[in-house]
Amino acid sequence: MKSRRIFSILVLIGLVIISMTAAQAQNNGAAELKKRIFAQIASGARSQAAQTNMAVQSHSVDAAADGHVGILAGYPKKNALVGTWNVVLTFGDGSEVRSTLQILPGGKDGEGSAVHASEFSLAPPSPTLPEQGSWEFVGGTLFNASYYGYSFDEQLAPFGKIGFRHAITIGGTQESFTGNAVFEVIDLNGQILFTDTCQTRGVRQHPVAP
Repeated sequence: MKSRRIFSILVLIGLVIISMTAAQAQNNGAAELKKRIFAQIASGARSQAAQTNMAVQSHSVDAAADGHVGILAGYPKKNALVGTWNVVLTFGDGSEVRSTLQILPGGKDGEGSAVHASEFSLAPPSPTLPEQGSWEFVGGTLFNASYYGYSFDEQLAPFGKIGFRHAITIGGTQESFTGNAVFEVIDLNGQILFTDTCQTRGVRQHPVAP
């Protein structure tokens, strides 16, 4: 009996260590990705995506653009993206970065502001302010968004901007979305120094009671 208890404790400790290691690896993944990107920029190399200047394609407009969708009866689907989303960004090399995307309504249905921040943002070597931009309803369950944030070098001097051009397809229940995005690093003169394509997955964030 005692040996079984000791074995169970060891198994539990092992699982805790594995989970902590995985979490640490995930956190380090964002920092390592950012280091690789800026090391490539410093070397003067250009990514394949940058050479082809790949862009997110605009969605085609759905004829039923003024209808409603999902479980929120009577809620215009033009505004279905409004809310706060927990997002996972998967970059071209397979690196995953977690982020929060906040979609705010605008002056009329189907448009507004976007604010985006991630565990990538403050990672060295170039800290970046949260990205800000805008979004629009395109048709059906499809949306476009673009948002950029100012970036700084290790001495906190302005470096340029980083940001995303994002095409989003919201799920039928309006509780999740999938998408693809172009990630860009832009210098002070507006030149694109680095670009990559990302796959995105978002889950709607809900308030948690105390």
